[in-house]
Amino acid sequence: MSKTNLNPVAETDRAWVSEAIDQAVRRVQKIDGVVVDFPHITEKKQWKFTPDGVWTGGFWAGLLWLAYERSGDAATLERAIHFTDRLLPRADDSNNHDLGFMFVPSAIKGWQLKGNEQYRLAAIQAARALAGQYIPEAGYIPGWGFFGGEDWSGNVLVDTLMNLPLIVWAVDQGAEPELLDVVRGQAGKTLRHIVRDNGSVYHMFRFAPGTGEPIAGDTYQGHAPETTWARGQAWAIAGFAMLAGMLKDDEYLKASECAAAYFLDQLPGDGVPPWDFQAPDDLPYKDASAGAIASFGLIKLYDVTGNRSYLDTASRLLYALFDTCANDQDEGGLLLHSTADLPHGLGIDESAMYGDYYYLKALMRLQQRLSTT
Repeated sequence: MSKTNLNPVAETDRAWVSEAIDQAVRRVQKIDGVVVDFPHITEKKQWKFTPDGVWTGGFWAGLLWLAYERSGDAATLERAIHFTDRLLPRADDSNNHDLGFMFVPSAIKGWQLKGNEQYRLAAIQAARALAGQYIPEAGYIPGWGFFGGEDWSGNVLVDTLMNLPLIVWAVDQGAEPELLDVVRGQAGKTLRHIVRDNGSVYHMFRFAPGTGEPIAGDTYQGHAPETTWARGQAWAIAGFAMLAGMLKDDEYLKASECAAAYFLDQLPGDGVPPWDFQAPDDLPYKDASAGAIASFGLIKLYDVTGNRSYLDTASRLLYALFDTCANDQDEGGLLLHSTADLPHGLGIDESAMYGDYYYLKALMRLQQRLSTT
């Protein structure tokens, strides 16, 4: 599937998977020992915290739930509940396209593990709040509200794909079926304008606010409008794969597979993606978080297609992260060498909560899939 010469040890020796998971869980518990608020990204390996979780709080609660699922540790469970409870008031956010990121790893996972009905109802409300941001005349959910002091009402982000499964799940739980119109509209807008012919994606696409008339592709965290920001490419792989599985949609499946083919074709020999696939030589930064997200997406593609090569490739990508980026030190996150936002000088060669979450989630799913094959 890929020209990248990824290490075959990932397929021949599976013991590393358990080792990687256990190391990651220990790191989660060590991080939890020093946090009061939600860890977001690191600077010089020191976590920056937010009181409300901004858009990454769900990943921290989700990491605690995953660590509890693995360890059964009562203290970790208590902390997972604590941070999930702190997110519940945000189920009514009316200007936040990241509600899936916030409530799938936290409230839905907590409901699945402990049966807390309050969590299920909060996640359904968050799905309604997300769908309520859809502008029918324009055909999209705007990205970021007024993030950074700018008006983003004319912008669609590839990231929003990852939040749409919250709405599909809510409909499966009894929410209004017409909410799926939002999913179809947003995914269709992404397919038509963000996905390029070669399978790569724009980070964002600008439209005329209110009318939805297309203007141009652009980027915020990538190198340039026509380059390919690696994390955005990973969001496309995983987002379309999840929707393909949940909605049994071949168009979404094709988009995910094309995005995966591009990602793997551009991947360097060490298996760890750069922050942008067309980044110039004087900006040689990696983004381990993009590798973790892409690995999760490849496992979802395996689930949908049964194609074993997707699982094997995910295994090799995760091994590359474990071998070169996994953190066994006393500072920083689960993964080193992530890049949050290079153009704006944030989290360069650091740890990022979303990368840490998808790393552990993908590892645990990999182990589950390997145990049945």
